[in-house]
Amino acid sequence: MGLSGAAWATLLVPTILGFLTMVLYGYWDRITGKEYYVDEEILAYDEDLVEELKKEGKL
Repeated sequence: MGLSGAAWATLLVPTILGFLTMVLYGYWDRITGKEYYVDEEILAYDEDLVEELKKEGKL
């Protein structure tokens, strides 16, 4: 007994969308051209903050 077309769509559409979301998330910094800094206290896309942290030697 095979699956209907609606059942296949229910299985495949979320799987494909999830995969595309993961790929987009993985390459987001390359797509936007922005550098980011992450540690346990901060997630920063602020270019000024990233430059300041580089000067302080924390990055």
